[in-house]
Amino acid sequence: MKILHVTSQYPGKTGSGTYLKAMIAEAQKSDHVQGLLGAVQEGMSYSNNYIEYSDMVQFESDKIPFSIMGMSDKMPYRSSVYKEMTLEEINKWDIEFSNKFIKAVRTFGPDVILSHHLWLGTSLVAKLSKDIPVYGICHGTDIRQFLKINWLAQRVAKELHALEGVFALTVDQKTTIERLYNIPFEKIHLAGGGYDENIFYPPENKKISDRTRLVYAGKLSHAKGLIPLLDAYENLQRIHPVDLTIAGSGQGEEKEEINKRGNELGVKFTGALSQVELADLFRESDIFVLPSYYEGLPLVTMEALACGLMVVTTDIPGLRTYMGEKLSTSGLVSFVRLPRMMDVDTPFHDDYNQFVFNLKKTLDIQINKNQDGYNNIAPFKSEVEKLSWKGVFERISNVF
Repeated sequence: MKILHVTSQYPGKTGSGTYLKAMIAEAQKSDHVQGLLGAVQEGMSYSNNYIEYSDMVQFESDKIPFSIMGMSDKMPYRSSVYKEMTLEEINKWDIEFSNKFIKAVRTFGPDVILSHHLWLGTSLVAKLSKDIPVYGICHGTDIRQFLKINWLAQRVAKELHALEGVFALTVDQKTTIERLYNIPFEKIHLAGGGYDENIFYPPENKKISDRTRLVYAGKLSHAKGLIPLLDAYENLQRIHPVDLTIAGSGQGEEKEEINKRGNELGVKFTGALSQVELADLFRESDIFVLPSYYEGLPLVTMEALACGLMVVTTDIPGLRTYMGEKLSTSGLVSFVRLPRMMDVDTPFHDDYNQFVFNLKKTLDIQINKNQDGYNNIAPFKSEVEKLSWKGVFERISNVF
């Protein structure tokens, strides 16, 4: 089977980029022939040995003189914000993306198309694909844009009705997709997210430390809850020997504010890491913390668990269900109640101090468990392995 993978983002970064790369790798194991349509801009390139056909929409060019349009308002590279874009800019992208897609279909001749994000790129693919079945993969950030930009959401919802099917990250997300996009529930399939078991695995001999090592991995942005994490970390330093490492990159004032505050507290910033580098960092750490206000399905949480870490995460809708009862109630994972939100990723100011307190309290409990030697993934290894990319691709490929 010939599969064309499509993304309107740069394929080499962010959670959806990791997802796409994993699907390509798993499809290769089943001897599928694969093509890719993605996006790059000045200073970027992309290659993948498993791809036989590849083409990229070129941003920051004569035809598209602005940066890649980010599915999140803050991306780990230069990006345009959808809500700030003009109709003229959208139309310029529309023309170039459409031309590249039509060329890919004509040249590569796919049997099926997997298009990432239920947003403008996938809506165009659904409209232009004619007789080729198109499946859209929801990542959560697309829902966030859908809720923010009504004039684009109406167009997207209408065009996505041509999809053959949709893959959701969680059971909760299936219900949200049905409600927002008016897509029949029977066309929405649960795929979930995963991790690469060849990269993310527990250490054979964990180095013992008299300091608890906390780690965060992801974008450096306010929506990820990093300022509350740093405030909670300041409080934890008064009662525990504890270190915090923040892995990831960001852009603009939010990144600078996070860096400044973290440096004041002695936080180690690694910058962007490869998957192999991140796995090595996880194996050297004790507790992974994700204080994010909003996520589709945080794949990095699965990766951290696979490396034997304990986890503290906000109670993101759908995460408990996807992990399963045995893992989510194992004590390895502790959930922090989210603050009330003004919109999908901005909390009410009045809830800030309580959120910081809850985050600090939950981290305190997990730190105490770790110091008592509780951190043991072995009894739950089989539960974690169910969340690998192999299972995700099997669920997707069984549908088409």
